[in-house]
Amino acid sequence: MTSRAITNLSLCNCLALRQASRYITGVYDQMLSAAGLRVTQFSILYKLSALGPMTVNQMSAELVMDRTTLTRNLKPLERDELVVSGPSEHDRRERVIDLTPAGKAKVKAMLPLWRKAQQTFEQNFGAERADELRGLLRDVVDTGIHELQPGARR
Repeated sequence: MTSRAITNLSLCNCLALRQASRYITGVYDQMLSAAGLRVTQFSILYKLSALGPMTVNQMSAELVMDRTTLTRNLKPLERDELVVSGPSEHDRRERVIDLTPAGKAKVKAMLPLWRKAQQTFEQNFGAERADELRGLLRDVVDTGIHELQPGARR
């Protein structure tokens, strides 16, 4: 690979974001492993805990996650009876996800592990920088670039 190709690749925004995401996801997954879930699954449970029952489309939008990926992450949560899903009262074609009592207990049990992961990140990266980073990343999502792309799915 030429030095020019390496330089161009090092300027790739997507690659840099994905590398950072994989790196931090690994840290959180390792710290949450004692509870038997990955950070993506914890995020689903936590959103349901904070916001209450929601449709798959609503959860997909909340997590900025493709519906297929969300459905794949919901399966083990349903199998372990941490969430339940069923048809919406308003539209039988739409599925509503809700937290079970076991799911609520799991969130409560995982919160200290998640807080430890947060603390570890902020101690190593800096609390102020972490706050700035979260703001910048929210700004990235808020650009609406994804919706402008032909064939964009969500």
